Amino acid sequence: MCTTVRKVEGTTMEFASKLVKIIEKNSSTIADRWVDDVTTLPYTRSYAKESPEELHERAENVCSRMGYFLGRRLPRERLASFYKRVGQNRREAGYGVEEVVMALMLLKRHVWLYIVQEGFLKTNLELYQALELNNRVVLYFDRAIYYVTEAYSEEDEKEGIK
Repeated sequence: MCTTVRKVEGTTMEFASKLVKIIEKNSSTIADRWVDDVTTLPYTRSYAKESPEELHERAENVCSRMGYFLGRRLPRERLASFYKRVGQNRREAGYGVEEVVMALMLLKRHVWLYIVQEGFLKTNLELYQALELNNRVVLYFDRAIYYVTEAYSEEDEKEGIK
């Protein structure tokens, strides 16, 4: 029984790693789809002011390093530092916190949609295995959203807004 569980867990992790490599390899396509949404949706109006090339670079940077971000190699402190800087930069640029949160949620959505829509999940077992990756992606973006909003709150407190 224990050997079977370990074998399934190992297979699940291997499959999730393959999907991460697919995301990294196709990061430009995912970024293109994200830019289309983030520049046209009413929830992210400030993003329409940015050049599509700059936005594409931002999204591709995240997707092309998905393995690093999702692996155990990235200390939480580095993730916090990165997304707090993102929050500070977007706040200084005049983005509403709700727009930044929506942009992150859209990127998370496009990562998952790419895997689903491109037909990489052909069996129920693969779908089940992909849920491991999805859980890691969701946790990553949830933390990113938390740190971005924390940066906004910290800046508000500095300015005496709260």
